[in-house]
Amino acid sequence: MMNINIASLRRLSLATLLLVGLLLPSGVLAAGQMFWDWPAGRKFKEVELKGTAVDQNGFLVPGFSTFETGPSGAEVCWRVISDGDSGFYTGTGHAGEIYHTDAQGQTKVFTTLESAEVFSLRALPKGELLAGCGPDGHLFHVNAQGESRLLGQIPGGYVWAIATTADGKTIWLGTGSPAKIYRYTEDGGLEDIVTFPAQNVLDVMLDKDGTLLVSTQGPGLVYRVDPKHPDKPWLICETRQDEVRQFIRGPEEKVFFLALNNDEDGNGGADSGVGKNMAVPPSLMSLFGTLEEPVVDKAALFRLEENNGYSLWWSGSLDLMIVAWHQQWGWLGGGPLSAEEGLASVHRLTPPAGNHILASWSGGDILDLHVLDESELLVSQAHPGGIQRLGHEGDDPLMAISPALDGGRPVSWGRLSWQAVPGKGKPRWSVRSGNRSVPDETWTPWTDSWTEENHALDLPDSRFIQWRVELPRTGSGSGKPWQITAVSVSAWQKNEKPVVRSFTIENISDISLGGLVGMGDNVTQTFESGLKVEFGRKSSATNKAEPRRAAFTRPVRVMTWQGVDPNLDRLLYRLEYRRESEASWRTIVEETPEQLGSWDTSDVPDGRYHVRVRVNDRLDNPGDLVLSSTRESGPLLVDNTPPEISRLKIKKLPGLLQISLRVQDTTSVLSQAFIRLPDGQSQRLDPVDRICDSRQEDFQVEIPWPVKGRPSGDEPWQLRVEVWDLSGNAAVAEGEAP
Repeated sequence: MMNINIASLRRLSLATLLLVGLLLPSGVLAAGQMFWDWPAGRKFKEVELKGTAVDQNGFLVPGFSTFETGPSGAEVCWRVISDGDSGFYTGTGHAGEIYHTDAQGQTKVFTTLESAEVFSLRALPKGELLAGCGPDGHLFHVNAQGESRLLGQIPGGYVWAIATTADGKTIWLGTGSPAKIYRYTEDGGLEDIVTFPAQNVLDVMLDKDGTLLVSTQGPGLVYRVDPKHPDKPWLICETRQDEVRQFIRGPEEKVFFLALNNDEDGNGGADSGVGKNMAVPPSLMSLFGTLEEPVVDKAALFRLEENNGYSLWWSGSLDLMIVAWHQQWGWLGGGPLSAEEGLASVHRLTPPAGNHILASWSGGDILDLHVLDESELLVSQAHPGGIQRLGHEGDDPLMAISPALDGGRPVSWGRLSWQAVPGKGKPRWSVRSGNRSVPDETWTPWTDSWTEENHALDLPDSRFIQWRVELPRTGSGSGKPWQITAVSVSAWQKNEKPVVRSFTIENISDISLGGLVGMGDNVTQTFESGLKVEFGRKSSATNKAEPRRAAFTRPVRVMTWQGVDPNLDRLLYRLEYRRESEASWRTIVEETPEQLGSWDTSDVPDGRYHVRVRVNDRLDNPGDLVLSSTRESGPLLVDNTPPEISRLKIKKLPGLLQISLRVQDTTSVLSQAFIRLPDGQSQRLDPVDRICDSRQEDFQVEIPWPVKGRPSGDEPWQLRVEVWDLSGNAAVAEGEAP
């Protein structure tokens, strides 16, 4: 009889489903046994590394010791440079402060400049400094006593980089925007010597032959400039990346440069497809067909070769801001916090495209790396600002600490097991747990450590857990280091009953002709929640439905519900009904994961019914652990019987039509009545007591007819009476005015 377009119902109701949270999260943790496994499903790079590292195979090994040093309180630490005596200077923002940290780790404010940001620092002989600032373009000289002097200003500019001659008397500034090189001399002040077709000059390096190497952003260009002929810069390279961030002296004293891609679509800046850097006439472009633009690596490290050539040394998708070359550790890189792990990390770059984490910690975005000496690396950070010192040979343990593992709700913890390639000594393990995502005083203390490879966890039921491993120190040449290759934590989550949070019998707000995706004989119901349902009829139907005559859709009741499970189990639902006078329930919809259904009431007698939805979690639990619950809605009035019209009398009087009738309904209250006059127009009929609000109503009305100015139609005049009850049933009766 009736067909509900379920596919359309699901498609069109997606917004509604999302609003009521009907979609389950991915990676759900069901009741019963639970596991957290490294590296299956998780990666060691999410672990906080304190004196440990992740090797190129992705396993835990001894690594850097790390500790905080330098200034505290600054929001941004832009640059860090050596003071030549095992200490360092830090240029910060947003208060224009330069800090000094001595060899003993004592930090103080060295000077405060009249600029907001210290973007670049350069050490001069005799403990003096040059500082390039923004956004006012100031260049400062700072003497050994911390006294500053303004040397010059680039109007509206940023001083991103500084290069000097060995004696510090000639200074080159890389600025923007636009991208320019300025020269400063003691006797001549600031001189604009060359402008580049880019937004910013990000780095300047004085090469051994006395020429300047210049890198730009927007686009990523590399130039060589002869200071004697600065008006003729030589373009060395136009990278696919949007910016060339820095120059670095690498192995064999070769010059390397770091290019970064900030283009969100991954297509880079220059050189990213046919027609951008190829000499192809536009009239011939169609002959090439549709060519996909290459995906540009997020970061690339190039080496300058002889005769201004260059070669790709390393590239990858790693999000970098800065790199450094260390004689012992090789190429190191750092950048923004990982959105996945939320940790600051220093990576080792292994050409041509590999990388692995050498150290990670809870910190900020990495802006600068500085090799302090053969064993230590300084890392400057932002948001929060700070300096991390890596490679310090102290007595701190070599530890790795997992993130807080979430059981979803309090669970009973099982065992921790681990596997490794053995070395000297024995790793020691411990755990702690609590009910907040960030460990605090409410968590248990770390347990006593153990060394066995499969250990039962003695912890109270709780939602979160962390594990910690301490690797033994081996010392130089005193034994093979350990390599942790796998870790697994298990738990048992008690099954808890799912519940039906909401159960709604949708109320119709509109009925319209046509389907959800076009017109036709179908009828669409729109509900108050915004849900839309399409009802189809047999193609052989010849009668055309009007909106008010679309009552054949009325017997179908549409229902939606929302189930939730404390264990995030997958849920199944069954929709059932019973008559108010009966005890047994009958099925409307068999078990389904869907959270909506319909009931065609045309097959049941009129009366009052109760409807319920039953939910269970059997998909994720064995038979004896399956739990269920129900939610009931009712009583629901089912009334598919139209009212009965009797005693219809139509009498023609001079200038009037007199109509009388009686209407009765066995189940519902009558709601409205209309009469269709001979000219096709409808008029409301009011009962004798004026209000249509009972199961029985008598009507006695006189209607002026014919009406001047309106066609009266052929006689005998035909009239049609329509009466509706509150359940949407309509009764129709027709008669003639004799």
